[in-house]
Amino acid sequence: MGAGSTNAENAAALFISESTGKAHVSRVLGALGLTNRVQLAILVHDAAHD
Repeated sequence: MGAGSTNAENAAALFISESTGKAHVSRVLGALGLTNRVQLAILVHDAAHD
C-alpha cells in the first residue's frame, strides 16, 4: 500500500480476493486513525524519512 499499489495488486501479491484486500485496507486505515490511502502514503513517507 505504501508503494502506491492498487487494491487489486495488493490482493494478487497476497493471493487473496480483491474484496478481502479492500477489507484489510479498511481495517489498517481504521487502526491507524486514517480515513484514506493518501493519508497512509504520507504516514509511510514520513516514517521512512525520520
